[in-house]
Amino acid sequence: MKKLLGLVPTAIVLLHIKAFPQAPTGNNLTAAEVLQRIKNHLTVEWQAETVDTFKGGNPAMDVQGIATTFLATLEVLKMAHSQGLNMVITHEPTYYNHFDDKEALKGDSVLKAKQRFIEEHGMIVFRFHDHIHQTAPDGIYKGVVRQLGWQAYEETQRPYTYSLPPTNLEALARGLQNTFPSAAIRVVGDREMDLSKVGLVLGAAGSARQIASLQREDVDVLIIGETHEWETVEYVRDAMATGRKKALVLLGHAISEEGGMVYCADWLKGFITEVPVRFIAAGDPFWEP
Repeated sequence: MKKLLGLVPTAIVLLHIKAFPQAPTGNNLTAAEVLQRIKNHLTVEWQAETVDTFKGGNPAMDVQGIATTFLATLEVLKMAHSQGLNMVITHEPTYYNHFDDKEALKGDSVLKAKQRFIEEHGMIVFRFHDHIHQTAPDGIYKGVVRQLGWQAYEETQRPYTYSLPPTNLEALARGLQNTFPSAAIRVVGDREMDLSKVGLVLGAAGSARQIASLQREDVDVLIIGETHEWETVEYVRDAMATGRKKALVLLGHAISEEGGMVYCADWLKGFITEVPVRFIAAGDPFWEP
């Protein structure tokens, strides 16, 4: 099983625009220009309604360097600044909810500290979520599949389904732990269960999509990021009780998508050459006692 699972290099970045105070620009690459190049290299039209917008900084600001990351945590922002990367392209929210709505956090000291750092250090934060998933190929899945080393196993007629050499659930889980050594991986299912058909539903796609994948006869085990534990997890337990050969592997949301932002950095390097582009890992926030 170890042959199936390999690590991959790191690197990546992203952007978008909203109404922010204007800042002076020079002759360098601006955040707005970075965003336009991203739009030019997508296979989909840019949506009017999207969470892919600037969360901090100014689209007119000059970009000295770009960092891509799964999450623009305060630590990631500090690391980007220390490396001279003032534009951070994040896959997930900056302000703790999907729409980055700060109303409920008004006056919160944690929110203020993060905003203050962004402002005082001239950082630009852009979210790249909807469009990296919607473009072809989906950049998040492409990066994670590359990280797993499963490109040759993908079923061309059934996207995100992989026909692996025969193995069992225990061996698959150990292989995933080797690939994602920092992940607090959890498994539902019989550890001795033989399998070869694996499905991927990364991130937090929701139980409807997860269960729909598990209902397929060509999926023995589904690998996901996270789920409501009383939904997909319990579907798998009941499926097992009926005699069906089903299992579930939870990598954690961050671990299941971070490889996509590594790919994003490499993708950006193909059309942004004026400044450095690097991936910065936000990492898995959980630990085991």
